[in-house]
Amino acid sequence: GGSMNGDFSEEDKQHEDEKKEEKPRAPGSGARLKVTGKLGKVMGESSEIALTYARMFLKELNPGNTFLDEASMHMNMPEGAVPKDGPSAGVTMTSSLLSLALNKPVTPNLAMTGELTLTGKVLRVGGIKEKAIAARRENVGIIVLPLSNQADYMEIKPHLRAGLTAHFVDHFDDVYNLAFEGSGAPAIGKSRGSAVVTVVTSADEAAPVPGLTSWTLTEPPADSPSQQPSL
Repeated sequence: GGSMNGDFSEEDKQHEDEKKEEKPRAPGSGARLKVTGKLGKVMGESSEIALTYARMFLKELNPGNTFLDEASMHMNMPEGAVPKDGPSAGVTMTSSLLSLALNKPVTPNLAMTGELTLTGKVLRVGGIKEKAIAARRENVGIIVLPLSNQADYMEIKPHLRAGLTAHFVDHFDDVYNLAFEGSGAPAIGKSRGSAVVTVVTSADEAAPVPGLTSWTLTEPPADSPSQQPSL
């Protein structure tokens, strides 16, 4: 009987040793990122690129932070009127993951768009006019856009971008600097991107915009024709 107990103890000890040996894992092997929402295939791939780049960026920024290598994360893209098929949320997803890992908030009153490569380049996206109008509608004052979209933005009539400050960047280093400015997040060294271009459109440029302006319905004077906004 004693011999059997001895064998059993040895077997337990062996299992414990195996567990200890299994404990060190390859970087990234423990993390899980679940992505839900109305996504196209391209958007799904963007989330994978965002996690991979966020891990690399975090290792440079704070080598001791292993959050993105171990955490179980769930990213949801709320369903809107249009399925999110485009690859325009790379910088946004990466910033969200870094905010989670660093436990630091992104600058309030800021929105961003741009696809990201595995080397941190911020690439051109579509729908700049619609995104600028949406930012104004939501009272967002600062937007971060790809440098290669600057010409598209400047084609938007000033009254549609009144009150907006747009920063144009071509590397995630500058997205990070703008997104986490004043948050207490670790600072990075010299940016690997081109110089940031900033375009400020004064709120004085605002004019009545059909579809964006609230109208008061009143009975027109009898001697004047009724005026209605054209859409």
